[in-house]
Amino acid sequence: MSEVRPCLLGCRTPDGYAFRAAPGANVCPRCSEKLRGVLDDLQHAYAAVDQLAQLTPNGQAGDGVRRVPGPKSPAVDAILVHLDPRSQDDTAALAVVESWARWVRAERSLDVAPAQMRGTVPAGRVTIRRELDSLRFNWDWIMASDQVVEFATAMRAVLAKLRQVRNDNPRVMRIGACPTPVVAMTLADGSELTLDCGASLRVRVVDTEIRCRNCGTVWAREQWPDLGDPWTDYAYLSAELDVNPSTLRFWCRDDQWTVKRVRGRTLIRRKDALASYARRRPGTYTIDQAG
Repeated sequence: MSEVRPCLLGCRTPDGYAFRAAPGANVCPRCSEKLRGVLDDLQHAYAAVDQLAQLTPNGQAGDGVRRVPGPKSPAVDAILVHLDPRSQDDTAALAVVESWARWVRAERSLDVAPAQMRGTVPAGRVTIRRELDSLRFNWDWIMASDQVVEFATAMRAVLAKLRQVRNDNPRVMRIGACPTPVVAMTLADGSELTLDCGASLRVRVVDTEIRCRNCGTVWAREQWPDLGDPWTDYAYLSAELDVNPSTLRFWCRDDQWTVKRVRGRTLIRRKDALASYARRRPGTYTIDQAG
């Protein structure tokens, strides 16, 4: 009988129970799927940065050929560091991905000594597509590895850095405080004092779920409208969704949102606003999940 193990990536249900790892793996299926999505996003983000490098003064493409002459600058260095497999930066895209792919090949080598295997891939042949394909090919093995937490952390950090370089990080919105009960202390009589987690839940509008950074609880998108204060104002909602306040007022009239006045402030129901956002900005917030 196989042993039931919790997911090492720390995801939990709103009741505080850890998600079970898949048979033969150290992570649950949902975390594995999300992590594969990180690799897909990383590949697209890297391609965009590579293209940006070709148009940047003193930039170069992935083949190492300088495209546009000009003086060096910190901004250029911030781009080029991701394209160099020899970079020592902890979040340099190509270097980090290549190092993990090289480690997998070395650990899984059957006929070649690990030390020899590490030197079988000349630097000139390293490409982000090939290294990511190598990770995908060995995916089940990586998910069962004791290093899966470090791997997930590294891939997410690289993706965040690539998005920062492109300045395309999706807008973050505050959902509310995490209501999951957590053990605050154990009393002298052996009983436990529990309090609400209370950590601020923040998430990108394009995400499908949010994980509390404090207790690890995972909240699906359909649960978001029930978290935190159900009411908000136009100014706060405009900043969250990046929608002009006048546009929000038009949506309010057209979709007949629930509105109330409190001490001179006009408050609108968040659930109504998110449902309108889903209908009018498809691809970022689905209707059935918002409503």
